[in-house]
Amino acid sequence: MSESTLKQKTIGALLWNLVDRVGQQLLLFVVNVIITNLLSVKDYALIGMLAIFTAIATIIIESGFVSALIRKQDATESDYSSVFYFNVSISVLLYTLLFVSAPSIAAFYNQPQLTDLARIVFLALPLNSLSLIQTTLLNKQVNFKALAKVNIFSLIISSICALTMAYQGWGVWTLAWQPVILAFSRSALLWIFSKWRPIATFKLSSIKELFGFASGLLLASLINSITTNIYSLVIGKHYSTNEMGYYTQGNKYSVMVISAIYSSLQTATYPIFSSIQDDRERSIRSYRKTMRFTSFLTFPFMIGLVCIAQPFISLILKPEWAGCIPFFQLVCLGGIFTVLNTINQNFAKVQGRSDLIFRLEIVRTGLVIICLLGTLGQSALVMIAFQTVAQIAIYLISIYFIGKAVGYHWLKQLQDIAPYAAISAAMWGVLLIPATYIPTNYILLPTQIIIGILFYYLVNRLLGSTILQEATDLLLKRNKK
Repeated sequence: MSESTLKQKTIGALLWNLVDRVGQQLLLFVVNVIITNLLSVKDYALIGMLAIFTAIATIIIESGFVSALIRKQDATESDYSSVFYFNVSISVLLYTLLFVSAPSIAAFYNQPQLTDLARIVFLALPLNSLSLIQTTLLNKQVNFKALAKVNIFSLIISSICALTMAYQGWGVWTLAWQPVILAFSRSALLWIFSKWRPIATFKLSSIKELFGFASGLLLASLINSITTNIYSLVIGKHYSTNEMGYYTQGNKYSVMVISAIYSSLQTATYPIFSSIQDDRERSIRSYRKTMRFTSFLTFPFMIGLVCIAQPFISLILKPEWAGCIPFFQLVCLGGIFTVLNTINQNFAKVQGRSDLIFRLEIVRTGLVIICLLGTLGQSALVMIAFQTVAQIAIYLISIYFIGKAVGYHWLKQLQDIAPYAAISAAMWGVLLIPATYIPTNYILLPTQIIIGILFYYLVNRLLGSTILQEATDLLLKRNKK
């Protein structure tokens, strides 16, 4: 694969993933806004209390095998089938354990209704496990177009069902059934349209071989998931239902955006980095290019959301949800560094350094726990503010150690991302001006969006941004075709 072909394939993969993820998140966002205005703060608080259990179980089911299979260039049908049977078996076992544990979860939060809610929500786990291999194969083949169609169509099905339930007065049960219907629809569509079927073979040797690489990722992902979701556990246990609802909703909206970027980059860059892992110099060039492209997109988008949060959320949600705005803004700021860490960790994984990722997750856990314990007596908002500070510190620590291990010095990375961070910070300052003088949200919101886009584009153009030029050229070529 030539350098120009690799560049186009990388940017093309990123764009298709963005179409997929952004398309999903936009649809999910519209549906969620409608449902949010029909449901209560408590409804979202109850579902938010289950987030940590779903997240941990999902990580255990996947067990790092998806990354291991994508990385393995000569994976066999026995490998795929063995992992399939392993994942499905683990998912059934975990669902059984969570089903039995549901009353204990409800007692922990002192919310009896959680027993039945949990048993429905957790049904998504075994359903999702049924399509892990089909998803892995499409990612490995960089066939994101097919995956995008399945994801968006399954989301449409679940959204129609959720809207129907919400309008018919199902309340919190709407939120419980929505992910289950999504998981069922997605798995069913992937089985219908994918040619892959498991063969009647299970080889423990395949599991052992893949787990040698996957184990480090599993442990790192588990620690990451626990530290990320521990806030929902602590806020749900020690703070009011309203604060839990505000945090859940603010976090949910920001994670929609972060997930669109994060997942797109993770799924697009990992198979491409894997395909050139033996060419170190070329890998580093691709790594740096991806980091600059990521910064070019992420900084203005996330900082822009922070700027427009107040008028935007005030317009789309009823007044009782105003308390979620500062939570949304803080998670968006921290999300910038979550996205950047995705690229760094993907490259470290390709280089076989899952051990380094695991050690960095240990450091991350320590920082998160220190911030959590140090703010436990404060408000939930102060707690999340310190979480954002911890994410920035984690990023700086990560680029030092990963850069040292793979040959991308931390100072070079900061130099690569600094222009886009600086332009976005300047954009933030500019957008504070109309916020001071325009009192009407209907006028303020479009004004800020237009000024923000024009400012970021024109400054990049004046400074001769090569990333802007390459992205523009690629889009124009695609439109001509």
